Amino acid sequence: MVKNDENSGVFMAVNNKILIVGATGFLGRTLCDLVPDEWTCVPASRTGGGHTPINLTDASSVASAVMAVRPRWVINTAAMTSVDGCERDPDMAYAVHVDGTQHLVRACEIADCGLVTLSTNYVFDGEGGMYDENDEAHPPNVYGQSKLDGEAVVAQANCPGIVIRTAVLYGHRAACRPNFVTWAMGALEKGEAIRVVNDEWANPTYVDDLALFVFGLCHSDFQGLVHFGGRDFFTRYEMVERLCAVFGYDFGLVTPVTSAEFDQPAKRPLRAGLCSNLAARLSDVKPIGFDESLVEIQKTYY
Repeated sequence: MVKNDENSGVFMAVNNKILIVGATGFLGRTLCDLVPDEWTCVPASRTGGGHTPINLTDASSVASAVMAVRPRWVINTAAMTSVDGCERDPDMAYAVHVDGTQHLVRACEIADCGLVTLSTNYVFDGEGGMYDENDEAHPPNVYGQSKLDGEAVVAQANCPGIVIRTAVLYGHRAACRPNFVTWAMGALEKGEAIRVVNDEWANPTYVDDLALFVFGLCHSDFQGLVHFGGRDFFTRYEMVERLCAVFGYDFGLVTPVTSAEFDQPAKRPLRAGLCSNLAARLSDVKPIGFDESLVEIQKTYY
């Protein structure tokens, strides 16, 4: 890709490469699938499989991957996504979310490129949502605290840095582990009874919307922290109620329970929705409604 310098009349090469870290994961695969024509997507993952190899916990591996590609942007979607797993193994959570982010920042500083990293609504305790970017974070668990500490690393970086907080990411990508929505769909389709919490509110985020928003920010001059959440504010129980209405599943298979009844190792925030007013000013990407997204999922799920 080239651009014309109108002052000199000289055509100059423009770096249009984006290194997607965590390309085998849910968001990583979506970014690779939806990359706009003007960008060249370079997938990177710990498992390889034809991707640029990268291990976030190994500084030399991160440096080698970034320097080999020398992208315009690195998008870090890699994470230890099990909230309870982070509670059981905090050392690994911090190694991935904090040390790994530090390794990426150092590599991006050397390679003179920008870094986009994904964070979570779980940096908030859920006592006062909806939350905007100016609200003080109080993580209720190791997952949220380690992601918040990773955010601080990006904020102090000497390279362009963007942190995007999102919530309850869902959608459908073949070969990816189930997310909350596809897990519920799979169980209900087989006629299995499920228990779903009815006291955790958030605005679930359609993964395709988030991917397009990320690419849009890569075209902007924005740096800093931004929230991007879905249009609708639901409990997970209400999400499944909508699933049953749209797909015709038996809602009688769904039993509402409280978060406390699950007795999970990590405490969950109960009202941790994200206010996305800043995102709306930064981008033309507007989240579609939950029911509308389910119709989109239906096109590829069956």
